[in-house]
Amino acid sequence: MSVFDEVREHESLGRDFLVWLWFRSETLDGVFDLGDDGEVELWFEGKITLQTDGERSTQTITCTGESARIREARFALREAKKVTRARLHLKEGRDEWSFELDSTWLNFHSLKTPKTFREKGEDPEALFYERIFLVEKPVAIMSALFLRYLEARLSPTWEAEEFPSLIKWVREGVSP
Repeated sequence: MSVFDEVREHESLGRDFLVWLWFRSETLDGVFDLGDDGEVELWFEGKITLQTDGERSTQTITCTGESARIREARFALREAKKVTRARLHLKEGRDEWSFELDSTWLNFHSLKTPKTFREKGEDPEALFYERIFLVEKPVAIMSALFLRYLEARLSPTWEAEEFPSLIKWVREGVSP
């Protein structure tokens, strides 16, 4: 089996992860506990792409803007469209990032990192390494959130508690 066949076989996992992130970001006011790594804030920033694969064609809807558009995306979700890409805003302490995350490969697009400042006389390599750190940090945080999702998905409470809450959130179609 090729890598692409494996991705196609498991692509729903990334889509479900984005829905779970959206659900949790709204129901937990954007705060995620990462255990020993502390807390981070994550919220959807006004651009969500959803898609459904029909027998003859693929339908895609992209919702941009604030709350009114997000309600349209929630309606599309209720109509069995799957989240394929979302613009996210991530905050840890004073650092903030924004980026788009796709569901197929969980790739980052358009990553904006916190600003870095070089002081006079500072080693230019230090600035380079700081930038690399600021690129690696959101990847590590999203990996930790994906692990939290997998733990929730594989836990015995998924079917009894988490999944029914998520379905209720989808059916309501508007933020609680």
